[in-house]
Amino acid sequence: MKKHVGALCTLALLSGSLPNLFAQRSQPSQPVDPAAQSPATPAPTTPPTFPSSEARAREGRPDVKVYMGTIVTNGDAWVLKSGNEQYLLDSQKKAKNYKGKDVEVTGTLDKEKHLIHVEKIKVSPSM
Repeated sequence: MKKHVGALCTLALLSGSLPNLFAQRSQPSQPVDPAAQSPATPAPTTPPTFPSSEARAREGRPDVKVYMGTIVTNGDAWVLKSGNEQYLLDSQKKAKNYKGKDVEVTGTLDKEKHLIHVEKIKVSPSM
């Protein structure tokens, strides 16, 4: 008797599920409209990029520039020679360390005095 009850339960479950299985298969497939299925959301944006600390310093001080040339002496003073021009450097101690070398001098130019207020000097890799 227990075998018959188990079989009847299984049969009842299958008979209840069968119409649902056939109903899903018999539905014609409809084309999918992606706009209708997904909510309207704004496209993801690229996060803003932030300038490096060196770039920020220059943005805050647009007069700071890089000047390229060779450190030479003019009388008793160290100067940056660039083409036919020579610029006096306000940091003579820094300049002395680069005697005869091609350099990049970062600083501000005083056009009236033909003087560069030096922030840093480094050897130029490609001059």
